[in-house]
Amino acid sequence: MKEKTMGVVREGKLLLMFLTLGLSSAEDLLEPAFTQHVGVLPRSVCQELIALGEDNGFNVEEESIDQYAPPKYKVTSQSIDVYERNRGIISPAIWDILEPWIPKITGLVKESIDTEVYKHFFPDEQERIPKLDWVFFRKFSPDTDRISLRVHPDSNMYSVNIALNDDFKGGGLFYLKPSANQDGKTDDGRPVISDEYRDYDWLSSQKRQNSSNIVYPALGTGDLVIYNYTVYHGVAPVEAGTRYSFVLFYDMDNPAIQVDFDNDGFGVTFYHEIEDVDISLLWVDTRVKEHPTEVIEEKLLPYTVYPLVSHDGHVFRAVISGTDTVVSEFVVSDTQALYTIKMEEYTAEL
Repeated sequence: MKEKTMGVVREGKLLLMFLTLGLSSAEDLLEPAFTQHVGVLPRSVCQELIALGEDNGFNVEEESIDQYAPPKYKVTSQSIDVYERNRGIISPAIWDILEPWIPKITGLVKESIDTEVYKHFFPDEQERIPKLDWVFFRKFSPDTDRISLRVHPDSNMYSVNIALNDDFKGGGLFYLKPSANQDGKTDDGRPVISDEYRDYDWLSSQKRQNSSNIVYPALGTGDLVIYNYTVYHGVAPVEAGTRYSFVLFYDMDNPAIQVDFDNDGFGVTFYHEIEDVDISLLWVDTRVKEHPTEVIEEKLLPYTVYPLVSHDGHVFRAVISGTDTVVSEFVVSDTQALYTIKMEEYTAEL
């Protein structure tokens, strides 16, 4: 059985963010760094938190994950911020119930950490305790607009998701097992996943059912899961009842994806809303007289962001896929983060 691993090379070290899984009868898949703990919060505490949440009232707010979604998919979320590093305790009554359990939860996060990874990113703080930066309370219900959450990775280093109830239908938290064929590794150690999983229509068709590459952890009331920034996850549509969960973000100043970890590189993002033709993104090597190009992304999905680490003066070209027709061309700068591809802006033959 062939073994493959997924990692990111930093200063000559391979930092393993995934365990290995070989499948003899199907495509080899990567097993994400995803751990589960049963019964961390007592049922009585979960019930008290739900009651306080309903008494407090859930804020209806825009979902940042969907900021570039087509209009019909831009629906509000129901959320309560409980603690945030810059604002402190925001919902005191809820925090008072959760706070006694924070040391235990933080300890479980520390236990889940790959020590070699931690030594690399925090060389002077190898015994450091993960820093809790954000705690929020989520509600999903078919009685509201928000019933699911699109597949995404978190930007913070470690996340905790706590199930406060299990008496609902559908709506399970799930994670992806990416293909072990990672020829297009990303600079930040996240795996490459199929564009299919980013599609909202695909999400709306999902049921709480495991497959070879989609896993729904069996979460009972008070159970929690821990995962890092490389894990792609989402929430399938809730079909009946209400799903309540707590999310805790640790180490939001994540050195693994900060651009200053890549010498003088910086983050840029490409985006488009062109639906009638497929768009591909190329990097133009201006160091060579002939200006050869390299395909960075084939067939960028519309309404989807594509982040990259680049350098000042790098040139990127958007073309109609399978042709030499240029739609947009950009010279990136550290003063601009978002580059929007527009058909009417620039059209020419190479």
